[in-house]
Amino acid sequence: MSAKIHQTSTSPAFPYGHAPAHSGFSTIPFQSVMPAPISAPTFYTVKPEAPAPVVPGAQTAARIFPVLEADGVGPFTSFPSAHVDNENYGLLYTYASFNEEPILALSANKRDDDTWTLCLPVPLPPTSNPTLRALTYLLKYATTGDNGNSTVQTDVLLTAAAPPAGIAPWPASHGVYRPGSGYAPRMVDAAWAHRLATALAEKSNGGGEGWSHFLDVQHLAPNVRVTDGVQPYVMFHVAEYPTARTVRSLAVEVSATWQREAVELIALAEAKRKADDAAEKATQEAAAKENREEEEKQARDHARQWMNDEREHRKAEAEEWKRAEDTRVDEKAWRVEERRTWNEREAREAAAAAAAATAAQAAPVPAATGPFSLVDAPAVADAAMQSFVEKKMAELKLKPCSSGLPFERYEDGYRCTGGGHSITFEQLGMKDFYTLTWGVLLPARTRG
Repeated sequence: MSAKIHQTSTSPAFPYGHAPAHSGFSTIPFQSVMPAPISAPTFYTVKPEAPAPVVPGAQTAARIFPVLEADGVGPFTSFPSAHVDNENYGLLYTYASFNEEPILALSANKRDDDTWTLCLPVPLPPTSNPTLRALTYLLKYATTGDNGNSTVQTDVLLTAAAPPAGIAPWPASHGVYRPGSGYAPRMVDAAWAHRLATALAEKSNGGGEGWSHFLDVQHLAPNVRVTDGVQPYVMFHVAEYPTARTVRSLAVEVSATWQREAVELIALAEAKRKADDAAEKATQEAAAKENREEEEKQARDHARQWMNDEREHRKAEAEEWKRAEDTRVDEKAWRVEERRTWNEREAREAAAAAAAATAAQAAPVPAATGPFSLVDAPAVADAAMQSFVEKKMAELKLKPCSSGLPFERYEDGYRCTGGGHSITFEQLGMKDFYTLTWGVLLPARTRG
């Protein structure tokens, strides 16, 4: 087979320039680098655009390339990637290519060569069960001297069927396609291969000497683990109408970015650790919440008990105040009764005094001869002393007691029992001057 297929892959275990050679392959090592450790798979979506209109007989681009957009699920790779010292964290890169002009494997004048397939294996890195993080292919196909438009199909597959590399004419299925009828495209047999991407197009051929080109470039981020015995492939199918003058040119380049299984296992372990930490934190927070709720319940119970105690205390205070108020009311009633009894007694005494005064007025009053000695002065003026006091008050022009109340002796003289009229011993002309102190007569100070 004259097709030229080149495959390159990283081999960090060998020094630069000393990688082992493989039949049909040239291997060149590349330095391993990677971005921040990946903790979760990164997925991308393909947003296709409307294809350009195809004009029959004209040389027109078959399609507009789709735009790759991140779907918002990270993390994402930064550029340039950071260098890492630990090769277990580094990314691995492999490359493959096919380039032939003209395509000698196909005879332009044979009708059997109007439908054919290129199988380009993507080399695996030197590690077990790697993860295919990204794959990019660039496909350039051109023809001249053909007749009529052609259909083009590009598939990126994972399979353990080990289809042969290179170009094979129809009806070779390579063990990964289902038998079909009619012209291409062809259906992938899911029992034998896992399809990562498919691009379909129609290539417009003018039929003249000018070249009709088809270009296809795709960047995939499958983030899929490739187990031992499985390999990715780029399959390029063409169904066309060649002539004896048809000349073909085909160039394909593929690059793949890989990640060691250990990185994923570490990421999974880290994810599990974070999940366990989150679960432990959630458990602690739940326990703390339960404790907090229990403390709040106890606080509410204590507050409720305090309110009940305060209510009982206030009730007891109210009852005590009522008892004290009842006692005050009883005491007030007793005082009123005592005052009434006192007033009655005073009234009786006043009545008795009035009766005595009336009787004294009715009795003949002895002449007030005077002067009297202070020693002989009675505590309550008798009839003689009463007459003498009234006489002296009249002589001295002192206001007499209009009620005729009896006079009582006090420290310096006599005063009526009503308290409004009085006369001193000196005014009465007592010869021996005495003062009455606490009911005892004491000699008064010598008067000047």
